[in-house]
Amino acid sequence: MAAKLLLQATDMLAAAANTLTPQAQAAGWKLLFDGRSTAGWHTYGKKSVTAGSWKIKEGCLVLPQGNGRPNGTGGDLVTNAMFTNFEFQFEWRVGPVGNSGVEYLFTEGEKRTTLFYPGDTGDSPMGFEYQVLDDAPHASNAANRLAASIYSLVTPTRKMLRPVGEFNQGRIVVDGNHVEHWLNGRKVAECELGSPELQRIIAGSKYKYYPGVGVKRATAIALQDHGAEVAYRNLKLRVLPPTTGSAPTAAAPPPPANTPAAAPSSPMTARKIPMQAADWSVWCWSKADNRWIEHPLDKMTVQIQGGVLSASNTTNSNWPRAILLYRGTLLDGDFIVSADYRGQLESFDLQSADGGNQRLSCLNPPQDNQWHTILLDRKQGQYSARIEEAPVQVQNSKASAGMKGYFCFKLRPGETVEVRGLVVQVGR
Repeated sequence: MAAKLLLQATDMLAAAANTLTPQAQAAGWKLLFDGRSTAGWHTYGKKSVTAGSWKIKEGCLVLPQGNGRPNGTGGDLVTNAMFTNFEFQFEWRVGPVGNSGVEYLFTEGEKRTTLFYPGDTGDSPMGFEYQVLDDAPHASNAANRLAASIYSLVTPTRKMLRPVGEFNQGRIVVDGNHVEHWLNGRKVAECELGSPELQRIIAGSKYKYYPGVGVKRATAIALQDHGAEVAYRNLKLRVLPPTTGSAPTAAAPPPPANTPAAAPSSPMTARKIPMQAADWSVWCWSKADNRWIEHPLDKMTVQIQGGVLSASNTTNSNWPRAILLYRGTLLDGDFIVSADYRGQLESFDLQSADGGNQRLSCLNPPQDNQWHTILLDRKQGQYSARIEEAPVQVQNSKASAGMKGYFCFKLRPGETVEVRGLVVQVGR
């Protein structure tokens, strides 16, 4: 089949840009972009293409540089049509440090409650992504986040990436449960939906917080707005016939073979937290009482403006340690807490509700002026924490599997932090 696909690709490339040869038409290929208009496309979550976002320039769909955030200046460009089994061919070009992607196997309109990056609102596709990237400036990325990867899941191999400023040819194949990524005529990544191996990979990635990833479904195709200028052309697709291995649309993948079934976890209910001073408290450590006790806010200057909470530790030698607690939700059972922060921070913790010396501390977060997304969760008694997509060292000081507690930030004297975008999900 690979040789047949390569011959078809060669035939299609022989045609003028954004056109089909008679042979390609006979093979069932259709144009998704005619080089002149955005007919057949819309901005994610909208009914049409947002004015001033994607433009048509020299026969290409071009996204100008922007903020790359949902509901921002651009937005992901999505096909009106949906597909189940298909081959999708496209050409892409990025400039220096360019970043974009082709997204699929997602359901438009699903509101994500787990947020994955600063400024994320949950209003963007969450599924598989063919990574579109200038690799060299992103050399510190994990290998499964470089060009042509199945983003954050499967690392591309044997790839030949053309220089920045030149067009690369990509292809995505979804045939039943089988998924392939191609780059410049070579198959570079593949996986099987629902397989134990893919489930293992997903469980070790950020997508473990979003159960829809890796599920077979009818899907639109989206061109991602990541804030960088990118150009696409020769967008061509053909529908493949159903296969006997196809999973039912939107069916959950089967559990891994020979793996004991996990105890069911509580469904999560989430809410984004408005920043208001009444929900926050300051606790200081009392040597006399050998516990954390609530202290007036003058030991930590707290201000809230424009949805951003700013806090500075102004303790003195009598009260040398202080923590800023979110008291709006008592964490009991399964939970996920995420937020954006920047500034100076010793740790973000789960502190026992009774003020005792039981806590879970996530140590050594970055100390700079960039926004970072942090996450702390407990699932079936097991704790984990992340900053961006990287696991964080967790120090457990007598924090039991079922400890009731509050999410908090620990600041050293003189340290200052800003917090925004707090989201709390709890079992129900």
